[in-house]
Amino acid sequence: MKHAHFSPSDARPLAVSDLRLAEARLVAMLRLWHDGEAGREELCKVLCTVLGDVRAQGCLAAFEDVLELLRRHGWRALSILPSEVARLSEDEVAFARFVLTATEQDRDAACLSASFLVRPGAILSLVLAASRLGLPLLCEESRCRLHVAMRPV
Repeated sequence: MKHAHFSPSDARPLAVSDLRLAEARLVAMLRLWHDGEAGREELCKVLCTVLGDVRAQGCLAAFEDVLELLRRHGWRALSILPSEVARLSEDEVAFARFVLTATEQDRDAACLSASFLVRPGAILSLVLAASRLGLPLLCEESRCRLHVAMRPV
């Protein structure tokens, strides 16, 4: 039997810089929303700048739906770190990865991840809301990759 060998660097906590653009945006959204009214206003401004007004409003509506489902049907509250902290909590990483899994149409994996977040009766609603939340963020990530690829060398 072979055992996996881990180096100390394998166990280091993830940082925001280790995430994809859409995952980092999701973590920033969670943190700003958690900061209260000022954070929510800043989040709205940032999303309107990056996504445009209509997409930003749709993204925020889906984000509110996801948070409401987590609040009403969640097993427990997510642990969300302050905005200025560079490292990530396990809940923040799990949330960001869940949203992208739901958006990228891996429904079985998304439902499995959702089962760790909410009670069984809310799994499908959470997956649907998460896919609506992640789509504009993935579009932003794709546009950024396209701009980088189109840049002359």
